[in-house]
Amino acid sequence: MRKLLFVILISLFISSCSVHTFTYGDGPKEGYTKVLKQHNFLGGLISENTPTVDELNDEKDYKLVIKYSLVDTFFSILSFGLYTPTTIIIYR
Repeated sequence: MRKLLFVILISLFISSCSVHTFTYGDGPKEGYTKVLKQHNFLGGLISENTPTVDELNDEKDYKLVIKYSLVDTFFSILSFGLYTPTTIIIYR
């Protein structure tokens, strides 16, 4: 039991919570936030769907954050990498 707990803790520490931030124009101004989830399978090789962000087509000032959070890491570890979600946040 202690070895299993040790392996789980080590895998949490080894996995990184990566964040990619893209700022367009002068950045967000309105205070609008929208959170989307992208569902990936087999370690990210297969994607169920890619969220479309059609609302940003005419926008000039916004920030897009794509991150693999601690919760996303937890679900990935629980499923042994079969399900790996990604969080997408839009700031306007």
